[in-house]
Amino acid sequence: MRHTLLALGGTVLLTVSACSGRSHTSAPPTTPAPPSTASAPDPYSIPPVITVTYVNAVFKVLNHINGNAARNLVSTGQLTAPAIADLRAIYNDPLYSVEVRVFDQSISTHFANVRRPPGDRETVVLNLLTASASCIFVESMSDLSAVQVRPAPGAASEYWQLSPKQLGSDPTHLNPTPWALTLNEAFPIPNTIADPCPASS
Repeated sequence: MRHTLLALGGTVLLTVSACSGRSHTSAPPTTPAPPSTASAPDPYSIPPVITVTYVNAVFKVLNHINGNAARNLVSTGQLTAPAIADLRAIYNDPLYSVEVRVFDQSISTHFANVRRPPGDRETVVLNLLTASASCIFVESMSDLSAVQVRPAPGAASEYWQLSPKQLGSDPTHLNPTPWALTLNEAFPIPNTIADPCPASS
């Protein structure tokens, strides 16, 4: 297993006034449309059919939050509370503790191969293997060229499992998606792994 630091409308009301005395018809004045109270649809809410495009959009958000944690780590030289909050918002157990350990151990390397500041990892779905409202499992490819000065060779096989965020893991809504990363496996030679999603997914 390989773990790498990054990481609408309104209503117009019409009124008519009448004058006494001579007959006169006036154009009905209009009142301004009230401000719209409709909100834009949430692009990250779970759609009826989960597609590769949707999962790629979720990965983009999660990788940016991971990048925020990495940028904080590099700039401060320590694993601060904001960086931990970022990681907690995007990683479910058991992957969360693994990623915290990787970030913490990275301090001893003085970020020799990390850009300053690091950018975001890019993850692209190659195969959407399981997709339901309770579990997503994908084969993917990640690009670390925005994170590392000399990017490590890409994995021959890479897999991610996404599950709904654990209750209480993101109290300040750093992660606008309903998803967090639960499992990551990467191999230097082509490999397959068992689908971790429950059979009922």
